[in-house]
Amino acid sequence: MKKPLLFFFITFFFYSANSQNIELYTQFNGQYDYTAIGNTLNIEENEVNSDCEILTSSSATLSLNPGQEIEAAYIYWAGSGTGDFEILVNNQIVTSQREFSLIVNGLDFFAAFANITTIVESQGNTNYTIDELDLEDFINPSHCNNGVNFGGWSIIIVYKDLSLPLNQINLYDGFELVGNFQNNSIDFQLDNLNVIDTEGAKIGFLAWEGDASLADNEELRINGNVLSNSLNPADNAFNGTNSFTGATDLYNMDLDVYGVESFINIGDTFATIELTSSADYVMVNSVVTVFNSTLPDPAVNIDETTITCNSREILVDYSIDNFNGTDVLPSGISVTFFANNLLLDEVFTPNIIPVGEFDNFQISLTIPSSIPENFNLEVRTNLNNQGNTIISELNPNNNITSVSAHLIYIGIASPPLNIEICDDASNDNIESFDFTTNTALALGNQTNSIVNYFLSLNDAENDNDPILNTTEYQNTQNPQEIFIKIQSLTDPDCYEIDSFFLIIHDLPIAGNPEDLFVCDSNEIDGLATFDLTQNNSLIINNQQNININYYSTQTDAYNGTNPVMNPGFFENTNNPQTIYASLTNSNFEDCMDITSFILSVEDIEVTEIDGDLKCDIGFDSNDFDLSEISQQIILSSDEWISGYFLNFLDANNFENAINSPLSFSNIINPQTIYVRIDSNLPNKCQQIYFFNVSTEHCEPFIPEGFSPNGDGINDTFFIKGLYDIFENFELQIFNRYGSLIYKGNNNVDPWDGTSNKGLNNVGKKLPTGTYFYLLNLKDPKFGPYKGWVYLNR
Repeated sequence: MKKPLLFFFITFFFYSANSQNIELYTQFNGQYDYTAIGNTLNIEENEVNSDCEILTSSSATLSLNPGQEIEAAYIYWAGSGTGDFEILVNNQIVTSQREFSLIVNGLDFFAAFANITTIVESQGNTNYTIDELDLEDFINPSHCNNGVNFGGWSIIIVYKDLSLPLNQINLYDGFELVGNFQNNSIDFQLDNLNVIDTEGAKIGFLAWEGDASLADNEELRINGNVLSNSLNPADNAFNGTNSFTGATDLYNMDLDVYGVESFINIGDTFATIELTSSADYVMVNSVVTVFNSTLPDPAVNIDETTITCNSREILVDYSIDNFNGTDVLPSGISVTFFANNLLLDEVFTPNIIPVGEFDNFQISLTIPSSIPENFNLEVRTNLNNQGNTIISELNPNNNITSVSAHLIYIGIASPPLNIEICDDASNDNIESFDFTTNTALALGNQTNSIVNYFLSLNDAENDNDPILNTTEYQNTQNPQEIFIKIQSLTDPDCYEIDSFFLIIHDLPIAGNPEDLFVCDSNEIDGLATFDLTQNNSLIINNQQNININYYSTQTDAYNGTNPVMNPGFFENTNNPQTIYASLTNSNFEDCMDITSFILSVEDIEVTEIDGDLKCDIGFDSNDFDLSEISQQIILSSDEWISGYFLNFLDANNFENAINSPLSFSNIINPQTIYVRIDSNLPNKCQQIYFFNVSTEHCEPFIPEGFSPNGDGINDTFFIKGLYDIFENFELQIFNRYGSLIYKGNNNVDPWDGTSNKGLNNVGKKLPTGTYFYLLNLKDPKFGPYKGWVYLNR
């Protein structure tokens, strides 16, 4: 295939390749053997510069002996280029199930695999034709110029024959390159053997692109021993032969099998296989080994898991089989159970399990609370804590199985809430309800569950007539009990039922309040105190179970914030001011109606009228008839004078009225008097009138004589309108000789004819006669006065 010219070619091109390592694909244990058929598509050995012609079809015949029952049939096809992955097998379309590829020095190669057991079982011994394997579009001149153009196919048939000993058949495959100076060796190890007899031991190969003319270190070895047979020299293992048919014209394809009885020993537990090539490069596609090996093959299967609602107990039905074993499986095999890699329990098989048999078991496991509801349940057999097999077995790859487990915890996460709403203005006890909130409460964080609603407990328990419209459900009675059911989607028998009530509350309808009116008080500032509760009965309007609150703003009324704390003594802040009354159902405050009314403070009319002026009768005072003064006020038929007051506040508040208005003596001069006028008309405020009463100094009356004789009549020189009026006056009396004999003032008693001045006259009763007086009132309006007074004894 690759001639010296090719070597020259390679020296100028850098080697590159990718491949799939030869690895175990499947294994059969029992009374099995295998055979293989196949054919090339090349019409001759590929040579450098050889013709690129290649067939699209070729045939081979399968001839099994009687008693040989087909167990499996696998077809491999391969060739140069990127590949054709759909072919015909005896006119039946076969599409590749696995694909392999290589790139060597920039040239593509492919291989494909398909399981055609059904086709071969149905057709049995016959001629098998592979058709429409068309590589012409994939093989390019570079393949031909370098002698690497090839194509072909092979069917590997595993069959059962009861006359055979217990064998272990391993099928390895991949697409691995050996040769081309850099990758001149591949090797792999066969493990888990227990060779009890070397007779019939063999190893087979399917390889592509081998060349009979190249034999440079082209060897097959097992346990270091070179393999050869009549068709395959020791130094030219890949030479285009078919050991099953004896053909030597399987161009660029090798389908060979070697007996290896002399190269293994009884008791061997592994074997090493090595393939080498130094010049010719070969693409190894599959390797099949047949050894008479006796070992059990314990495999574990989880058959069923039974999970109880709202329990961490899980019942596991599992089986341990020895289907692929070549020896009985002894009792006492370890079986361990894990939840998310946490060891739950370990048991041991009680019985021997024969080859090809199994045993069923059941175990109840308690899942710790640390494990989530969704977890991985894993069962292992014949494995210690380090994951190593405890007893020797054929295939440790089937010692572990697992399933995704889900504990079913269904419950009402949070109790449902009664849904309470307000009726509309009709108060007909029929409304629409939305159950969404209770759905969320019931579910919480639970998944894989569903919530439904029912009209009765019986319906809920039997899943009868669930309520379909849960966002606009219209009640049929008030109150109405609704049953909520949360149920597992995986286990319908796992559920929990609770209930809640739909409750419709009457919507209060606020009555019509009256606007409140008060008269201004104290200062005339438009502010006053109101009793808002005067409107309670009008707003409540005989409705029951009602709360009423008052608010200064509509927003507060709707939000229920900042209510008036003492509605019986509310002081307005504006005039006029709107007050909002909120009427709520005492059983459900969301049921609310709001109305409003206006507070008004009426100004007090204050009017001045004429007052009265009188002479001072002492200390700037006099007596006044207040009723006489107020006669100038014109009253209507519905008005009357309520009283007289010394200040406006008393008059406005109707406090401290003057007790004797008909004979009122002023205490200051002038003095303002306030008259309150009331009316029996509604919403009419009192009127306030005011006037001043005052006194003035009048000219005093000076008598011309007096008679101090003790008869009680004119016993003193008394000047009327002088004393306690002209409080700073000064009176002097002189005799006819001009001597001062008396001096008086507001603090000295009137002159009774006795001298109080002079060195020799003090206390002397003066004789009858005429005396001269001088009166100084010390008032710019009056005097001084002087004249004669006659003293008569």
